[in-house]
Amino acid sequence: MGLKGNIASSVYRRSVKNDLGEVSLDSRMLTLIMQLNGEKNVATIAGELGMTLSDMRVVLTRLDQLGLIEEIVSSVPTFSADFYPFLADQLSKAMGPMAEILLEDLVAEMNLDRQSIPLTDAAELVDALARELPRDEKRVAFQQVLLAKLQSL
Repeated sequence: MGLKGNIASSVYRRSVKNDLGEVSLDSRMLTLIMQLNGEKNVATIAGELGMTLSDMRVVLTRLDQLGLIEEIVSSVPTFSADFYPFLADQLSKAMGPMAEILLEDLVAEMNLDRQSIPLTDAAELVDALARELPRDEKRVAFQQVLLAKLQSL
């Protein structure tokens, strides 16, 4: 587990190791490890515990270094490779030549792969792009076209 990028949707569980030896846990580590059941994501647990994602990252990193947790890796359905060009084309129609730069920057900021954008991130991506469109009519048209595309998939 590298704890790279956005950890909010990551899911962890406690890991049992026989050769662990003695470890010392502070109260935040103990509270967090008790919540890690392999079902709830980090954002949900952070909200329940009143912790920020930055604090969660620090504690999770320490628990990982101690070998006390492991990430649950699940395959997330993604859009086909033709979604990104469609998205870029629609954004270009609404925004002009700066669209590709904005799209690339936002995809990088969200730690996404343009060839396999997870279905779970599509709404956030479209919403963030729409917020960058200054004209209301362009924003609404962009959102409607993308909503129709997302519903057809």
